[in-house]
Parts: sequence; C-alpha cells; structure tokens
Amino acid sequence: MKRLCSLVCAIVVLFACTPLFAADSGTAASQYTLGDQTMSINAGLFIPLFLLPTGTVLLAGSPPHLSLGGIGSLSWAAYVAPQIRIGEEIGGTFTFDPNLNALLMLPILVKATYVFSIYPFEIPVTLATGMNIISYVDQHYIDFVVRPGAALYYIFNSSWSFGMNLNYWIDMQFSSTAGQSRTGNFLETSLSALYHY
Repeated sequence: MKRLCSLVCAIVVLFACTPLFAADSGTAASQYTLGDQTMSINAGLFIPLFLLPTGTVLLAGSPPHLSLGGIGSLSWAAYVAPQIRIGEEIGGTFTFDPNLNALLMLPILVKATYVFSIYPFEIPVTLATGMNIISYVDQHYIDFVVRPGAALYYIFNSSWSFGMNLNYWIDMQFSSTAGQSRTGNFLETSLSALYHY
C-alpha cells in the first residue's frame, strides 16, 4: 500500500511540475485560433483513494473496500483564445465492493483548459466541475464533483494528438443528516486520443 501511495504521489508531483518545466523551456506559440475545436476519447484506470472526514482508505483491507476500476469518457472543447479552451465531458466509471456490487458513476462536467505547447508536445492543465450521478446497489445520488488535472500529449499531425491524462477527483456528497456528508477522493489515469478541427 505504501508503494502505491508513493507512486501516486510521484505521478501527481510530476504532472504538477510540468507547467514549470514548460515555462522554463520557452513555450512555442499556439497553433490554434478562436473557434478551433477538439474532440477526445479517453479510457483508463480509476483508482479509489480515501473518504473524508472518516479517513477510510478505500483500497485498504483484504478484500479492499473498493477495487481498482475503469473509466471512459468523451470530451469536446473550443478554443476561446490561442491557449485556452472551454468544453464539456461526459463519462462513466466502475469499481466493485467486496461483494462484487458495482459502484457506477456518470460524471457530466464543464471544464476549462490552459494548454502549454512545447512542440511536438502539449501539456493541458484542466479544471473541471459538474455533477456526478452515482448508483450503488439500490442507492442513487447526484453529487458535486471538482476535478483538477493535467495531461501530456504528443502532436502526431495537424489533426491528431495522443497522450495520457492524470485527474484528481473530489466527489462531494452532502447530507441533511448531521455527520453523514462524505467527500470521496479518486485518481484517474487514462490514455487519450485527441482530434483537432
């Protein structure tokens, strides 16, 4: 478990520092203009981390509270400035409890992205927020979610880029019952194909 936590922390620090490296390396001028658009498809691993305020580590225990899961999403965005794009994303995640009951999430997000360009690479830094529709056994919720993240893309040609996303999910479930509100923390690592048009 300590190795997994160390690996996750190292990846988060690496992606958090990439904008600093981009600034030092002299970013290239953006090749995009107002109105340019992107579509992307993403698929990867969904990692349950912990719950607040209880501090429950979701991958702890034998078997764990929740298993590693999967994620897939579709995203659209439009450039509002040469390095800034605004868009939306819809996706789905799954993970399982020890009894093999599925925890399903359907996030519907709006997001803003700032793109650092170091040709032939791009480093989008994103902040997304929206609602997360959750289904678990016979319970259904609509939560508020905030998802900061970063990515690294290789520009294959003028239309396609391929890369990897790293997103940190903060899912806030509010309850009118005292002490029942929870905040779930999850990590997403996914591969992405991005189409520019």
